[in-house]
Amino acid sequence: MTVEVKPVDVKRWHGKAGKEAFGQPTTIEVLCDEKTGKYATGLSPEDEERLSKLTGYDLSDRFDVTKPHPYWSTQSARIKLPNHTVIFDTQRPQDEIKVLNLKASKYVANSLRELEEGLWPEATHVIHSEEEEVNIKATKVQKKMDCMKVLMNLTKDEKVNLVMILSAKAVRGRSENFVDVEIDRIIEEKPAEFLLYAKMDKQEVYTRAAVLEAIHRNILTKEGAAILYMGDVLATDTEEAIRYFMNPQNQKLKLAILDKLNK
Repeated sequence: MTVEVKPVDVKRWHGKAGKEAFGQPTTIEVLCDEKTGKYATGLSPEDEERLSKLTGYDLSDRFDVTKPHPYWSTQSARIKLPNHTVIFDTQRPQDEIKVLNLKASKYVANSLRELEEGLWPEATHVIHSEEEEVNIKATKVQKKMDCMKVLMNLTKDEKVNLVMILSAKAVRGRSENFVDVEIDRIIEEKPAEFLLYAKMDKQEVYTRAAVLEAIHRNILTKEGAAILYMGDVLATDTEEAIRYFMNPQNQKLKLAILDKLNK
């Protein structure tokens, strides 16, 4: 089986990415895991036994601070990952060892999905699977289709509220086309968040957006995390302020603030 390892596209000082990047290659070494006190090889006991027989290497994970390991401390065990795709063939025992080593390294994300989920914050490279990439794209397409279905039933005011919550932009009073462009960008960048708030209780969404817009327009003010109205503290943070205005006992003040938003 072939395994592709690709560099992670990150912003660099030279502004280049992907094929245009020209930074230094990364060298992965098998090091001692402080938690286990053993080399983090990524090999199971069965892998170690099988691959040791095939290659003649000492692939044990024993760590001895007083002497270098007969294999993991050698140049042969180091894996150089350049700024372009590298292909390993796991039919070759040496390549299989390297792939297992890479999967155990914090600098190599085990999949694109895990990378996008933020599980590999220090990754410089990612193990690429064409099938997984297709599945991820298909999932994104499906999620976007779900967003569009929900969007069809939203009023302009509801879309305005979502833009305020998800983009921190006050678009009340702007044209419907302007609001739709903002919504389209949100769906493209944050489909899961869009679905979360679009399906939330409408009164809560309305109140949440109103509080955020009131802060944005300095009708409500912030001192640190605290939320104030005309100098008086209403809540210790934004979430508490939203709960405050959701409370039926505070509707009079809520209406006064909403009236200011509509002017």
